[in-house]
Amino acid sequence: MKKRFALWGGIAGLLLLALAIGGCLDGTTLTGVNEGSGQLPAYGLVTPREAANIIVSMKGNPGFALLDIRTPAEVEAGHISGADNLDFYGATFEQDLKKLDRDKIYLIYCRSGNRTAQARAMMDRLGFPKVYDLDGGVNAWKSLSYPICLGPLDAEHDCSGRYPGL
Repeated sequence: MKKRFALWGGIAGLLLLALAIGGCLDGTTLTGVNEGSGQLPAYGLVTPREAANIIVSMKGNPGFALLDIRTPAEVEAGHISGADNLDFYGATFEQDLKKLDRDKIYLIYCRSGNRTAQARAMMDRLGFPKVYDLDGGVNAWKSLSYPICLGPLDAEHDCSGRYPGL
């Protein structure tokens, strides 16, 4: 009896391992852009490395937008290059979201992830099907020494840090 239990337990463990290594059941990888297929991770919460992969792979794509949803003062203190700003605490945040193109792919981030979780739920309710949410926000991004730019979005500025080896 113990041998049969161990055998089934081992088979179940192997199946779980295969699912974890293979990614999602729909074929989308979990570790960022798949170099061979060019697939992006599933929409929703993504790690800083996955976000970096998305940003690099979507660079120059007019169907992609990077949104920093922090206050203008927070943005000036350090933001990801190429971001646009919609202030989550601004009086017109939801109206500003409604004006965005629902066909675009969005990667949103805030300081720690709290505001983006709320904003992603709001975007989902408004009919945005393609939204990535940077897990841990810009704090997690900075902790890995990924590029951060100081100053206002529309000014010339130097960005320190570097993307991971992709």
